[in-house]
This record gives sequence, C-alpha cells and structure tokens, in this order.
Amino acid sequence: MKYDSNLIFKKAFPLFFNDLKGVQSSEANYAVLLYHHLLNSGYSYKQVCTEMYSANIVKDGTRPDVVIFDDGIDGRFNYFKNCDRKQSNTDLKIEKLRCVIEIKGGAQQHESGLGKYFKDDPLCKNLLSDPVKRKKTQNCALPIDVEKLGMWASHFGDSKLGKDYIFLAIDMINPKGFWPNNIRDIFGEYAVQHKVHFVYYAQGQNHYWHYHLSEKGQKVPIA
Repeated sequence: MKYDSNLIFKKAFPLFFNDLKGVQSSEANYAVLLYHHLLNSGYSYKQVCTEMYSANIVKDGTRPDVVIFDDGIDGRFNYFKNCDRKQSNTDLKIEKLRCVIEIKGGAQQHESGLGKYFKDDPLCKNLLSDPVKRKKTQNCALPIDVEKLGMWASHFGDSKLGKDYIFLAIDMINPKGFWPNNIRDIFGEYAVQHKVHFVYYAQGQNHYWHYHLSEKGQKVPIA
C-alpha cells in the first residue's frame, strides 16, 4: 500500500503502546512488536523491514530498527536482487524509502533508567569537539541516535517530501522514575531541529508525546 504516516501515529502507535503497558522486554522485541502492529495497520510485510543493513545507502552504515518503504519495493531489503551482484537494490531502496524508526528503551534501561543520561549535559555538547570519544560514551547514545536520523533526513529529504524519521523513546517503569518534563522537551526540541519526529511514551500512560513541526510537544491519547 502507499505510505501514509497517519497509519503510524494514529493507528499503529496507539495499539503498540497499549501492548507495552504490561511488557518489560528488550529493544529488539519492541521492534518486532511494532512491526506486528504496522502490518496489522495495513502495511505489507514486503515494505516493512527490521534491522536493515544500510551501508550501501548511507556512509555511516547505521542499522535502523524499523524501515518502511512505499509500495513497489516487493521485499527487496538486501543489497542485491536474487543475490546477484549485478542487480543492486540500492537505487530502488532509496527511491522507495519513506520512514526510518529508531527505538530507545528496554531491559537495560529497567536496571538504571534513562535518567542516567541526563546528569549535566544531556545532549553531550561538551564532547562535540571530540566525535570519536563522544561516539564511545554511553551517555551520548540518545543525541547521537537523533543526529543519525537527522543525517538520513539531510540525505533523502524530510516530511516535505513525504518522508519521516522517528526517534521513539520508550520510558519503562524503573526505580529512577520517568524522564523529567524539561528533559523530554530538550530532546523533543533537538529532534525538531534535525527534522526528526520525537515520540516519547512513559509505560502505563494513556497517551504519548509527539514533537515534530513545532518544538512544543503534543499529547496524543492512545485509548
């Protein structure tokens, strides 16, 4: 089917977050659950891919958690059609690319809470002058993932061209509590600056937060 972002934000996400109310698991399992709801919302298994190799598309060679293509991709997510190196799938994937989703939150967060990232410099700006160290610093994982999605947007176009890049933060119930509102706003604003959707869900809540064209987040009901 033709790509429609409304199926993600208005149908798949509410169903997905309702299921997450009672689930403590890993990011990989969350990606599979989201895949399930994307297909139940109308997308075909031939246009939704998890953990797609992308070194042939972007220089950084990231592996997005979930990628959605327009119809016509016909399940060609690998580098080559029919494993024939003379038949590259790269141009087709770039042409049909419509949505890239990165998920943050899982079993590791349950141990310590994503709050460990927020002590003094949540966006790790103090390490911008040392990108190698910044990349290796665990506390910098969140802003770096936003920046990676921003890189996709700069390469292939943003929502003005019908393409969406979504940073999905799943804040699980944990001993250190949920994100402070100001931290959620900081990441929402940072994502908007990079032409990235920022979606935040606190486990058990009946709504999620969506930051996109406006740096002010919108509360979206899921039930």
